[in-house]
Amino acid sequence: MLMLNSEIIAGVSVFLLGFLFFMAGLFNSIWATILVVDYLIMAIGIATIGVGFWTAMYDRKNNLRHTEHHH
Repeated sequence: MLMLNSEIIAGVSVFLLGFLFFMAGLFNSIWATILVVDYLIMAIGIATIGVGFWTAMYDRKNNLRHTEHHH
């Protein structure tokens, strides 16, 4: 099971923000003028989620043991 990290949470929130803007564009003509930007915001959110999953898998594969270093 993959860990839930901050990149995944941030990506989901950015994607949901873009989705809310997209929904507002469907109901309001002013918001509809920036519909392309809504797709861009959702794409950034999906890319951030992808980075989060990649980071979680990388951390899981390359688990460095944290040791206490005493002088």
